[in-house]
Parts: sequence; structure tokens; C-alpha cells
Amino acid sequence: MTLYAGWHYLLVQAGPEQAATCCHSDAGTFWKGVLPNLMFPADRSWLLSTLWDDDWTCIGGPTALVGTFLRHPRLQARPVAHGEDATPPGHQAF
Repeated sequence: MTLYAGWHYLLVQAGPEQAATCCHSDAGTFWKGVLPNLMFPADRSWLLSTLWDDDWTCIGGPTALVGTFLRHPRLQARPVAHGEDATPPGHQAF
């Protein structure tokens, strides 16, 4: 699937355990880090996205869900309105 700026993604329907182990090659996983770059449930009620070259993660979903992340004491989170640039302060998007 092609998303964002024409980047290609492999979409896999999987549960948490399968997602953690399904996309490995001899060089490792097809994504950086522990989790896939893009995750959402079947009902598409939320979305978690960490682009391969970014050091931040975006989450979109219901206000209550996003509020949980905003209030978490160990996360550096800020709200971003639909259509607003989500690039964190001090970072540059290319």
C-alpha cells in the first residue's frame, strides 16, 4: 500500500503476537524498533504511526484515548489538530 509521500507499506492483518513476529527477514524485521510503523484495529477507531526515519510517534483517535497519552507522566505528548503539522518542536520534516 502507498501512503504519505508515496512511501510503500506492507499491510498485515495480525494480532499483537503475530505482528511482533510475522515480518522478519534474515536482516531482522521490516520495521525499525519493536513495533510496526503503522498500526490500527480492524474498526479503524485509532491509528499509531512511527515513520521509519522519525524519532517520534503519532497517535490519532477518540479524544478520550488521545487524552490518556497527553496525561501520561512519562510521555512527552502534545495535541495536534486535524490538518495541523504534527512535526514536534525542534524537528524538521522533509
